[in-house]
Amino acid sequence: MSPPRVRTPLTPERAWDYALWLLGRQAYSAAELKRRLLRRQLPEADAERVLTRLQAVQLIDDARYAEAYVRSRKRTKGALALRQELRRKGLDEADVEAALAEEGEADQAAAAAAVLAAQAWRFAGAGSDDPNLARKARLRAAAFLARRGFEPDAVATAVAQAWPDEG
Repeated sequence: MSPPRVRTPLTPERAWDYALWLLGRQAYSAAELKRRLLRRQLPEADAERVLTRLQAVQLIDDARYAEAYVRSRKRTKGALALRQELRRKGLDEADVEAALAEEGEADQAAAAAAVLAAQAWRFAGAGSDDPNLARKARLRAAAFLARRGFEPDAVATAVAQAWPDEG
């Protein structure tokens, strides 16, 4: 077994190239990119200079990043999950709220219904004649959507649309 690879600390001269290399592979928020630079033992002042320069040439923009992130995941995750993920990525509340503002309750309900339809095989008993089995399956479906970050109103709407004969 080979010894673990020891990374040399990042120099201010190489920090710009490293940041461009990272951004060439995937999009990052400013906070994520700063964490990556600091993890390579770049002094914080130098990391801030790199981030300022990247923002000046518009290679990182947290508002645009948040919008793209929401747009790419809104069909499979609810607003609650998206908000939590964006906060974890270090975005400020204004950018998060602006990105999620475009998502209406109807959009969330439609997305929840689509996720439920795609995963309907999991809840086969929901349309059953046995009321206990049907109720348990509907509760499992609601919990499934809640774990994916859909708001309670969207969950209730999606479950009611999927099984309209719910008693």
